[in-house]
Amino acid sequence: MGLFKRGCTDKPVESVTEDCFNVQTYVNGLCSFIRTCETPMTISIQGDWGSGKTSMMNMIKENMLENIVPIWFNTWQFSQFDLGNNLVFSMLEVLMNQLGARNQALDKIRQTSIAGLKKTFAILAEAAAGGVAAEMLENALSGGAQNYADDIMKLKEQFQSAVDKKLKDTGKERVVVFVDDLDRLQPCKAVELLEVLKLFLDCENCVFVLAVDYEVVTLGIKQKFGNDVSEEKGKSFFDKIIQLPFKMPVAQYDIKNYVKETLGKMSFNNDDTVVDIYVDLIKASIGFNPRSMKRLFNTYQLLDIITKSTVTGMDDAVRQRILFAIICMQMQYEGLYTYFATSPTALENEEMSIYLRSDAAAAIMEYKEFAELITEGSIDKEDKVNAIVVFMRKFMKAIQLDNDDAISDEERNTLHSILKCSVVTSVNDTHAQQEDAVEKQYRWENRQLAKHAYEILSKEYGEFSSWLPRKERPDEGIKLSDACYYKIFDAEAGFKFSLEYYLRRVDNQTISVSILLRDKSSLKEKFLEVLGDSPLDCYSSRGNVLSWGGIDYLDVLRLNYNDDRNADLIASEWKKAYLCIKKYLR
Repeated sequence: MGLFKRGCTDKPVESVTEDCFNVQTYVNGLCSFIRTCETPMTISIQGDWGSGKTSMMNMIKENMLENIVPIWFNTWQFSQFDLGNNLVFSMLEVLMNQLGARNQALDKIRQTSIAGLKKTFAILAEAAAGGVAAEMLENALSGGAQNYADDIMKLKEQFQSAVDKKLKDTGKERVVVFVDDLDRLQPCKAVELLEVLKLFLDCENCVFVLAVDYEVVTLGIKQKFGNDVSEEKGKSFFDKIIQLPFKMPVAQYDIKNYVKETLGKMSFNNDDTVVDIYVDLIKASIGFNPRSMKRLFNTYQLLDIITKSTVTGMDDAVRQRILFAIICMQMQYEGLYTYFATSPTALENEEMSIYLRSDAAAAIMEYKEFAELITEGSIDKEDKVNAIVVFMRKFMKAIQLDNDDAISDEERNTLHSILKCSVVTSVNDTHAQQEDAVEKQYRWENRQLAKHAYEILSKEYGEFSSWLPRKERPDEGIKLSDACYYKIFDAEAGFKFSLEYYLRRVDNQTISVSILLRDKSSLKEKFLEVLGDSPLDCYSSRGNVLSWGGIDYLDVLRLNYNDDRNADLIASEWKKAYLCIKKYLR
């Protein structure tokens, strides 16, 4: 049996058989248009980074191989070699070489002044886009650019001849030039390539398919010609080059099918109920950008491996569902995620219930510091709070174990167990911040466990007092996560002392429990005289006598955090110590 390969690579889809988003209708439509449209024709495939532009072009190319001569130019790959101005020539060479043409005009242009050539490109492109008056163009060309223009016109004629010959030799209908990753270039460089392409756009039987976003072109024009270039001029430039703009149909992607197939490949539960929850979480967080979703599922697989061994005693399907909800929060709402990871009260019902209120967004906005925190100082704070409210309602549904709106202790503990493992994939946190987040999670967990033990003991022994350090004190060995509960007794010898249980976190899974006796009357000499150095004879070892008036029995219990019996074990340990000190009490 072969090993299951984990992780979703960023490799684009190569054919429609790999299409999980069910966009074949759009692919078929574009293919039909490319085969039947008048030429020359230029089509832009527009969309955000990672929206699937390369995959769309791959599917178009694969679907049309019987009818077209495809030429593929990846600008990003060529730009990695720091070709500078030669990037233009590299693209022209790829075009000519794949058409099987040796081009003397191109060789001649290569040897000319780059500065003069760029000037000519700019003049011709501006003229074609209607940006230069005829007399200005004539003056510019008479100033030395004419020689370059003549060479470029010859190159264009030879390109047309090469296209015609290639189609005749192959029996294909037309040449389709795919230019990928234009929007990964510096915007001014992307515009420069578009200027060059414009010189060839009136070649018969030739279709250009460009992966480029309108905003990149607009920014590139500003970089080349100055920020005072009007929006109208930028749009005019784009419209003159692009005859058919096509936006990636991200909103129409079949996300349910993609999620179902991805979970199936991961051997995770992918029944329709689970898939619906996952789709809702994705929609309310990162959205349907394919690259973002691949990153989400990669993080999911990594944390599944980690939590499988650290969060025990839990059904895998439940753990995975809650983990997925946490990762969606982490990736899209980092401020909210950090708050959940570091605030001991974030998951209390009183705080969680605010997201279910009809006026949830308004209520959150009233707490200005909290709104600032969870939106990370966003300019559109109100919009982000509204988005967070929508997400949190999906989130609270995903973490439920009993399908009600409230967050039970079991659900809270489960969520914290998984949450603390997720900090390793939080990209915005420094190492120190991650350690701080973990320590704050331990603080909450220790506090809850100590409280549960108290609730058991209070039924028989009445009220206890609690103590939590306000800050870490390394010189005294006190961590922020330490927690203890204690009860004060009156000794027959006339002083007060306490018996307490003290919790310290050893590591992710282990909790140390110590039992301590403390002088509460500032009569430490009398305290030590009466109790001696080993008042708890239930332990074989002697206690540690403290100079300020205390005796501690360190590490009397080692608990696994995920053991459901922990509160009972702590309560039993305290009772055992109490039976030893009863003889000293009034």
